[in-house]
Parts: sequence; C-alpha cells; structure tokens
Amino acid sequence: MVRKIKNKVIVIGPNHYNTLGVIRSLGEEDVPVNLILVSRKENYVSKSKYVDKVWLVNESENEIISVLINYFNNEKYKPIIIPTSDFVMKIIDNNFKLLNDKYILPNINNEPGRITKLMNKMEMNHLAMEAGLTVPKSWEIGFNEGTLPFKEDITYPCIVKPLSSIDGKKEDIVICKNKTELDKNLLILKNNYKRILIQEYIDGYDSKMLEIIGCVTNSKEIIIPGIIEKIREYPLVAGSTSYALISKESKYIDINKVNNFLYKLNYVGIFDIEFKYSNGKPYFIEFNFRNGAPSYALTKAGVNIPYIWCLEAAGIGIDVLNKKIDKNLKLMMEVRDFRHVLNGDVKLRSWLTDLIQTKAFLFLNIKDMKPVVKSLLLKNRH
Repeated sequence: MVRKIKNKVIVIGPNHYNTLGVIRSLGEEDVPVNLILVSRKENYVSKSKYVDKVWLVNESENEIISVLINYFNNEKYKPIIIPTSDFVMKIIDNNFKLLNDKYILPNINNEPGRITKLMNKMEMNHLAMEAGLTVPKSWEIGFNEGTLPFKEDITYPCIVKPLSSIDGKKEDIVICKNKTELDKNLLILKNNYKRILIQEYIDGYDSKMLEIIGCVTNSKEIIIPGIIEKIREYPLVAGSTSYALISKESKYIDINKVNNFLYKLNYVGIFDIEFKYSNGKPYFIEFNFRNGAPSYALTKAGVNIPYIWCLEAAGIGIDVLNKKIDKNLKLMMEVRDFRHVLNGDVKLRSWLTDLIQTKAFLFLNIKDMKPVVKSLLLKNRH
C-alpha cells in the first residue's frame, strides 16, 4: 500500500483541459489540489470536485508569486508545484532562487534560468542533435530594424514558428511553399516577433506525429509509459492532439535515444516531447517542460504520471506502481475532434466509429461532470 502524500500539491495553469487532466489524475488518487488558475474570467477547470482551494489570477508573474508566498511559504512539508503551461514554467524558473528552499519544483541541475534558456527552440535543437536525435534543418531569423532577412539556403516547403514557446502563439505557425509565401508571412510576423525559427517542413508518405509524455524523478529515474501516435489534430495545421492511439511499444521511436537525450538534458519534472515520423525516421520537433495535454489518457491506461511525480518528490517509494501501460488504447479530446465533423474533414459515421473505439476521453468524465456542464454553459452564453 502506498503512503499518503503529506505535502500540499499546487497546480498552476490556464483554464484548459491540460490543467483539468492533472487535477483529475491527482484527485482520483485522493490527492486534494490547490489550484492557482491563470484566468480572471469565468472558467470551468476550477469546478472540478477534486479542487480543494482555488485562486484566480491574471497572467501575471507578481500575482502568481504573491499567492505562493502568502499562502504556502510556511508549510511543514514542502509543497509540490506542477505547472501546466510554458508561461507558468518560465515564472517558476525565473523565481527559482526565491522558491527552491520552500517548494519542490521542476528544474535542471537546480540552476535558475536554465529551463527558460532551453525554451528557445534553436538551443533545444542543438542539445537534441548532440544526443543523437534527428532534427529538421533549421534557421534562426532576426528582424533587423524592420527589414526582412534573407537566407539563400532555406528549403521549401518550410514551416515558420515563434522561436520561443513562451512568447509564441500556435496560430502564428505557418507552412510556406515558396519564397513568395515566406516573405508574405515574415512581413506579418515581424510586427510581433524579434526573432523567429524556420524549419524544413517534413512531410513524407508515411508521416505521423508522435508524442511522449513522462517524467524524470528526483532520483533521475526516467518514466515513459507509452507512445502516443496521433491520428488527428485540431486545427489540422499545428494543432493539438484530438484523436490518437497510445501504444505500449512503438516501431517509430528509439527509446534509448530519447533516454540519452533526457540524461543529457538533466531535467527533473514532468515533460512532453513531440516527434514527426517521416520518410522512415523520427524527427525531433519540440520539448515542453510541463505536462502534455493528453496526459490524462495515460492515467486511464494505468500510469498516472502526475501522481507518480508527486509521490517520488515527497519521498515515497514508487516501485509498486505501474510505469508502463499494459494495453494499447484510443484517446480523444472529443470536443475538439468533433469540429472535424462540423468542418467536413471527417464523416459523421466514421467519427462515431472512432468514438465507440475510444477508451480515454480528455474532457467528458462521468465522475467529474461540473467542469463539463460549466464549459457548455459558457459556450452557449457566447
């Protein structure tokens, strides 16, 4: 029998099903959640029955740190912090010296600012290549006094992204077929970014997106329960996983290389890695220093990453817990995925067949319906 966690657990993140999934994963193991929700608006995440206390804050470093200091700074057992967004992870990293003595935090070598530095995609690409992972050809572009940069060796099609996962928006990720399209999009992006990343767009006959969600414990044990093979994303370009298969093993990924990368990174915490398999090999796309949105599906498959991370962080043994899923299953973010039907991308009959095959839903939850009802009410109101 696993001992109960005495440390308070603090989940910090936006009003998103990623945050909700972490709350449900912890709550189902009788771990009450202290929620700092980055949303002053009406929300659905805080309605979860597993939330013990909630603080609503703006997207503000000062407000988040203020809640931590005013309410959690004098606990007998160090509270455990789980961030569910890049913005929150940056705040934790920037305030590492202030928080480290009082809290258990994701970190790299207990080094302040190291995580923020590696949120620069070019920096992370270099580390991935050093670890033996394949990375698409990449170019970092800076806008000099409003003029457009020009690189003769850029290959097409290419994909343009914000250089940092902190400041960037997914809607600013675009695919360009030629230099004309690239120049057009650079003109738009230069108004919002000082630097951007251009990569060759990998899209072979066998292309598929892959996702790995896991954690590295304080004792440096790497836990990877399975591989998520994406079947659909929403939106179609640069979207989030909406329908996927969780596999026990994957012929598309060399886990030894992933482990080598994680050892080299020296990160401790919950992580999310994305690859694109194409032309017979996996290409490293990005690494996120936080929980991945489909993580709750792994809990349904028998491996509860947030719970495992908290137990080990609290000094409780995790040897008796499952660390690998024992069966393949389908997951769906049903609200997003149904938009494919509304948009005409997927026929209703086909979607209903997929729905029947799905064993892990990322939003609908019979045991925790208040967030679902509240979300529907908010959508109808708008």
